[in-house]
Amino acid sequence: MSILSSSVFPSCQSKSQHHFPYLRPTTTPPNNFLSSRTFITSRNLTCPKIKLSVAASFVLHDDWPQLLQLSIGSRDYKLGLSIHAFLIKLGSHNETFQGNNLINLYSKFNKLNDAQKVFDEMTIRNTITWTSLMNGYSQNNNDAEAVFTIACNMHRLGEDFSGHTCTVILQACESARDQIVGEQVHSLVIKSGFEENLVVGTSLLSMYLRSGSLASAENVFRNLDDKDIQCLNSMILGYGKEGDGQKSFQLFCDLLNYGLEPSDYTFTSVLSSSGGKIGAREGRQLHGLAVKHGVVNEISVGNALVTLYGKYGLVEEAEKMFFSMTKRNLVTWTALLSVYVKNNEGEKSISGFLEMLHLGICFDTNCLATFIDGCSECRDLKLGIQIHGFVTKLGYFSDLFIGTALIDLYAKCGNLSYAKLVFSSLAVPNTASFNAILAGYMKIDEGEGETDEYMFLFHQARLSGVEPDFVTFSRLIGLSAEQASLVKGMALHGYSIKVGLENEIIVGNALVSMYAKCGEVEDSRRMFYTMVCHDLVSWNSLISGCALHGQGEEVLLLFEEMRRRRFIPDEITVLSVLQACSHSGLFDVGIHLFWNMESKFKIKPAIEHYACMVDLLGRSGSLSKAMEFIKQSAFSESPLLWRTLINTSNLHGDVNISTLASKHLLDLVPDDAGSYILISNMYAGGGMFSDAARVRTLMNNRKMKKDAGCSWIEVDNKVHRFFASGEDHQKSKEIYKKLDELRCLMKEKSHPDIVSLQTWDM
Repeated sequence: MSILSSSVFPSCQSKSQHHFPYLRPTTTPPNNFLSSRTFITSRNLTCPKIKLSVAASFVLHDDWPQLLQLSIGSRDYKLGLSIHAFLIKLGSHNETFQGNNLINLYSKFNKLNDAQKVFDEMTIRNTITWTSLMNGYSQNNNDAEAVFTIACNMHRLGEDFSGHTCTVILQACESARDQIVGEQVHSLVIKSGFEENLVVGTSLLSMYLRSGSLASAENVFRNLDDKDIQCLNSMILGYGKEGDGQKSFQLFCDLLNYGLEPSDYTFTSVLSSSGGKIGAREGRQLHGLAVKHGVVNEISVGNALVTLYGKYGLVEEAEKMFFSMTKRNLVTWTALLSVYVKNNEGEKSISGFLEMLHLGICFDTNCLATFIDGCSECRDLKLGIQIHGFVTKLGYFSDLFIGTALIDLYAKCGNLSYAKLVFSSLAVPNTASFNAILAGYMKIDEGEGETDEYMFLFHQARLSGVEPDFVTFSRLIGLSAEQASLVKGMALHGYSIKVGLENEIIVGNALVSMYAKCGEVEDSRRMFYTMVCHDLVSWNSLISGCALHGQGEEVLLLFEEMRRRRFIPDEITVLSVLQACSHSGLFDVGIHLFWNMESKFKIKPAIEHYACMVDLLGRSGSLSKAMEFIKQSAFSESPLLWRTLINTSNLHGDVNISTLASKHLLDLVPDDAGSYILISNMYAGGGMFSDAARVRTLMNNRKMKKDAGCSWIEVDNKVHRFFASGEDHQKSKEIYKKLDELRCLMKEKSHPDIVSLQTWDM
């Protein structure tokens, strides 16, 4: 079977597409072919008329190739035309050597029509002729189809392929769809014995890397006995693009061991690929080596170092590198702004952008999008709106990156209506822009959480060709969880299976949390154990879900299993376990965990952990200890702790402790309506109705009002909302009647004793 068959090059069947006539062994092309072209001939000469003496003609006869190269080097096109005219006058312009040089001339000046005409009129062509024309189409127009067509014709006519010919064809293979051509050229390389040719080998591995076939590139690389710096640079860059920083760095070390001198391109490639598994220590070593080899002042190396330090949160090092650079370009400034944004230094990114304005540096869309991200980080909506107007004035409003950054800005600043407006104005929305607007929906108030608008927007995005990714599903499932909408959550679960994203760990974590928040703890547990792999978020999702439903003993078992599998608990894990212990009556276990969390797990207790401790002490009946604990804690001025104490005191009916805690609370937050409501309810629960009325009167005199609490439930795919003391639901009478029945039943079944388990060994 022919290696370069017409099935691989379908354009070989159509000669007219790239002006390739049927090649005949004739000395004169068909008349209709000549008439369709304007060409340099003795009758139609486009170059200046020249008169040459006999001596000059003699000199040109021997030196015209050098003059032709001088024309290319000095970009003197008229000189090249004059030499072409001279060759026509001699009648040798159609000869192989002369034609090859003329094709090279016109290709270098991007005059491919003229190069094609020279090629078509040549009576005898050789390998160089075909290769030169292919190289012209490849270097100037990136016309891979033309290169493949020429190669097909060349092979069909039995012309020999050289190593350079194979290299030119391989360079034209720029995407995965061209890999089949590259593989056939690879076969031809092996058949022709070019596999030891370093230039050909480098072109082969570059072709495979562009096609995304890292394994094939590695095979080519291993089979090369001799490797130069260009070959190694290509492989380093290839590993970097595949996200394998470890191999990229190791190959760089091998390069040094080979005794090769790394170039600025080498350092740029390895630094750009070292953001994966390579640590900051190796990054600093690369910086030192760049200084040693004298390439640190190259702007591309400096840019890569600024970016690298930013990835590891080394803002000071990135700044030092930036200010030490003797030359900076737009990429340099954008890299520094990106460092600030990614490391929560939004104010510095704004200052940097204003400095760029002062220096008169022109912006591109990438820089502007990065600066908008800085405004998002600072939640500076006012400045963000000004930049919105600025990019609109510059005509960049339709740019996808800027549009996505603007959506993220408005979403993070709570202006969802503007975010939706920008999203709807995008000509071609993408996954990132849709994910940005979903983040805005996740920040809206719970009272608005019942809306199905985000699902409608999701359907519209899908119709527009937006392909959801794992972030999309995690956010959509998270929104369903916040609404306790099991129907939507299950539908999204099924859709994630259909598109093959269920095994993404972030999607699995969202599903575990969603099922738990929707009350389906068993489904949550089942989802957890069907996940391919887990991370700390996975364990926290399941543990917090079980804690939410009062399954204290199950939480302790999960906590023990998690530690047995060598997952280190964080502050969220411990908080969930403390809450589970509090709600399940496992007071001694929870108290023991709190006092040992810092020494055993290196977790410093936060205010939420202190609130759980107050709740544990209070529910266990140690109200006096709970009050002393608050007074001696680092958060003694926190209203949260005193509110917690009031709640636990109310559970035990201890009016004295509740009254003392209430005084502390009102001293801390005298203008908080919620505190007054809590204290009023406390007095009313203790039968002190006059005191409760006094607190209510004081609250009314100060014109304080608390928003009514709201909850909702989904029944038959319909959301029902309920407000505290509300009677606007159509079945309010039946609901309150049932609540009264449940209240009576709870009083009958209640038991005064509180059981505390023995201290669990942490």
